[in-house]
Amino acid sequence: MLARCRQMNIEKRALLDHAKRCRRVANNLAHDAAARRLRAMAETYEARAARLDDESDSLDPSRNGRRHFGAEIDREN
Repeated sequence: MLARCRQMNIEKRALLDHAKRCRRVANNLAHDAAARRLRAMAETYEARAARLDDESDSLDPSRNGRRHFGAEIDREN
């Protein structure tokens, strides 16, 4: 599981780096349509990075273990 989280961190960093590059290039373009497309790509990369955060939260038992355990107890009663 640790290796999977480490891989997600690497992937998240790469996605955020791509987003940053897209925004930087978009800000330097005179062609409005291309700049809009690059900004849209940046938003897509950022959304994918955010989903990786969500996935890593669900995989980390220290972050949600107590909530999950409590939910099971409530269902049993």
